[in-house]
Amino acid sequence: MISNKVYVNNMGKGREETFAEMDRFCSYVKLPQKSKLQIRLLTEELLGMVAQIGGDFDAEYQIEYQNSICRICLTAELKNPDIQKREKLIKASTDGKNAAAKGIMGKIKDIVEMYRYSYNNAVDDSEDIGLSDYASIAMHSMLSSVKGNSFSLAEYKGAIAGKKDSECVEEWDELERSIVANIADDVSVGIRNDRVEIVISKKMKSV
Repeated sequence: MISNKVYVNNMGKGREETFAEMDRFCSYVKLPQKSKLQIRLLTEELLGMVAQIGGDFDAEYQIEYQNSICRICLTAELKNPDIQKREKLIKASTDGKNAAAKGIMGKIKDIVEMYRYSYNNAVDDSEDIGLSDYASIAMHSMLSSVKGNSFSLAEYKGAIAGKKDSECVEEWDELERSIVANIADDVSVGIRNDRVEIVISKKMKSV
C-alpha cells in the first residue's frame, strides 16, 4: 500500500495536506492509535528538518506500508544552489565550527544541504561526488556508517554499540534524546545523481 504523494517545501507548503494524507493512510491500513501517533511524530520531525533547509527546497512526501513495515519517504531534487550559503557551509566545516548540526535530524539536514550545494557546483566542474565526502563534514562520527552514497541510522547505532562508553558519550546522549532514534527502526539517506531520498522505517502492527 502506497499513499498519495504530497508536495512540500521549506516554507511550510503542503504541511496540512501531509498530515491529512497521513491520517487517511493510517486509517486505511487500520493502524492502532499508538502507531498512528508514532507516524505523526516521525512526520513532524521530518517536516521540521525540511523547514530548516535553506534556499528553495521542494520535496515529495509519501508513506508506504508492506509486511507490517511502515516507511515514511521524502524525495527531493537537488537544485537551485545558494552559492553564499554553500560557501558558509564549507567555511564552517573547514574550521570545525559546524555547531548548528545538533541532533540526528540536524546532522541529516546538514548532509542534504552540503551535498545539494556541492552537487550543483560539481556538475559545472564535472567532478565526481560521494556522500561520504559530505558525511565527514556534516556528521563526523557517523562517517563509518556511510557506504557509497547511502547512510543508515541502524548501522550507526551498531557502530556506536561496538565502542567503549567513554569513546562515545556524546553520541549516546544524542541518540537517547532523539525522538526519531527512539521511535524509528531505521533512517536511511540515499543519494543518486541529482536526487536525495530520506526514508524513516518503523515496524507496525495492524488491528
